Amino acid sequence: MGFYHSTPIPTDADLNHVHPRPKNVLYPCELPPDKYYHLILKEKLWKSWSGDSFGVYYYDDDNDDNNNSNSSAKKKKKIPFQVDVKGHAFHWRDRMVLRATNTETPIAVIVRMFLKLETTFKVYGFVPYEQGQLPSANQTYQGHALYEWAECKDNLLSVRKTLTMWDGTKLVTDGVGKILTLHRQLRIARNGQPCVHMKERNLGIFTGNQWEIKIGPGIDPCIIIAFAVIMDEMNEAKQSSGGGD
Repeated sequence: MGFYHSTPIPTDADLNHVHPRPKNVLYPCELPPDKYYHLILKEKLWKSWSGDSFGVYYYDDDNDDNNNSNSSAKKKKKIPFQVDVKGHAFHWRDRMVLRATNTETPIAVIVRMFLKLETTFKVYGFVPYEQGQLPSANQTYQGHALYEWAECKDNLLSVRKTLTMWDGTKLVTDGVGKILTLHRQLRIARNGQPCVHMKERNLGIFTGNQWEIKIGPGIDPCIIIAFAVIMDEMNEAKQSSGGGD
């Protein structure tokens, strides 16, 4: 028994719904949005003096021991995803880079916007999101122009998080499953249609946060990874200030 969120947990049918292709994709040659992705996002501890870093791995459905950590017969294989997230110490927790795992080539930059009434993050790409878009007047990365792709504000009056794409498309989170639990679950909807299911796998001082993420077709997986990282940063900021969801 317990209390449950009113929003239902996304079903397989929900996650198999094919969404309209976005106007642009952060890493189209390696990660097209026309397929289903099942991933693990794992926080890397002790990797930087400030700014979190995250490893991303394909979820191993054939060797699932996430819920059976006491089993010595199973050993979880980690297959690296095509991107990871690197925090930058010298920016004092205001910037993280989504990069190609093998080459460390930057793909997108996640920036915390200070001097805002609400905690705000923006996602920048190295190419315009849509034709005719001008580069940012204030943000560059290692001499390269950046283009705003998305913005996320932490609304103090709502537990929902909303990532708004440059063209106005909204990705909105809702809690699902049990309310009072250490292992939260979230649903992300694109313009009202479920497209992502996230499960918190563990919270540990020495292991770092882990999220299992299922992403439906038609959704840019790099944008979802960026959104998940932003939510993690927002939650950490609240906890450090004495708040929290």
